[in-house]
Amino acid sequence: MRSWNILVKAAPLEVNYMAINFNNIKTIAKKEFMDNLRNKWVIVLTLIFILLTLAMSFVQGGGGMSSAEITVIGILTISSMLVPIIAIMLGYNTITGEAESGSLLVVLSNPIDRFEVLIGKFVGLGSVLSTSIILGFGIAGIVIMIENSSRVAGYLVFMALTILLGLIYLSLSICFSALLKRSVASLGAGIGLFFWGMIIGTVLMGIYLGTGGTLEGMMTNMPDWIMATMVLISPADMYQTSVMLGFNMTSLGASGFSFDIPSYITLARLMIVYAVWIIVPLAIGFFYLKKRDI
Repeated sequence: MRSWNILVKAAPLEVNYMAINFNNIKTIAKKEFMDNLRNKWVIVLTLIFILLTLAMSFVQGGGGMSSAEITVIGILTISSMLVPIIAIMLGYNTITGEAESGSLLVVLSNPIDRFEVLIGKFVGLGSVLSTSIILGFGIAGIVIMIENSSRVAGYLVFMALTILLGLIYLSLSICFSALLKRSVASLGAGIGLFFWGMIIGTVLMGIYLGTGGTLEGMMTNMPDWIMATMVLISPADMYQTSVMLGFNMTSLGASGFSFDIPSYITLARLMIVYAVWIIVPLAIGFFYLKKRDI
């Protein structure tokens, strides 16, 4: 409540509701950033990233892959699990929790638009998440730059894509927080969506096998429709595919399993999908926040 009092004092007395008040957004974003910068989940995430990237940075490339690619592949699965979880933990309580405590009512009783509150929270929490990722992955980036400067650009793309993955789940968790009335329901919805994104590939493969496909055919040449569907409806699969494209890797094979990324799936087109995944949940969240009876 005390931190919101600072916001109330900082808010301008006159607000033009025909335009976005960036001062309000900045103030709310700063509050969220400072409140969550020392969040224990964020600290644990950063430490894990530092340890993982340091360990993988010293693994030498093999099979035609550089040390940067080995590092990325080694931490890709871990980051695609940890980043969404931390984003959900940051965002699930941002509306419902403050509505339950009454602090959101204090804010909205002042000349601050609900859209500005939503965007300010997203910017502030997104900054916390981005800072954690940059610090965690940045150490490995320094090692890679020393060992193989030609792969620095690809590694920077990897870091940017990881931030975008976190922003997707942050947007989704804020959306659930605005849509649902209780924090526990918001958290459950976010975790449920996270697991859906992780298992949808297995579900699609089961559909393929159940409709006449063979395991041998799937392992040697995954059908394009499975890849396209996974990329569109699973942020985790889209993230992994876009990271591969960031390193100019269009095919992958391991343990008898191989697949090629279809030519119509490009990094530029995936950026559009990323934008949709981020913007649409925020728009839905604002719609329900605007209707919400605080």
